[in-house]
Amino acid sequence: MSCQVRICKKCSGIASKDLKGVVEKRHRKTGCFGVCAKKHPELKGKSYVKVDGELMVRDSKKKLVRALAEAV
Repeated sequence: MSCQVRICKKCSGIASKDLKGVVEKRHRKTGCFGVCAKKHPELKGKSYVKVDGELMVRDSKKKLVRALAEAV
């Protein structure tokens, strides 16, 4: 996989370790990517990451991990 996955462990409902075995560690980056749940109420209760600059949103952590695995 050559794409970069950006994770905000504070807002996005998922942690880097949740992607172990799905996305290689060198392709995972953590930190704010400007889509805070406070500023975007439509994301409340959802899990999301940025994949190559595009937001990927799912209803649960499990669904997000599954979608990332399929995208790889």
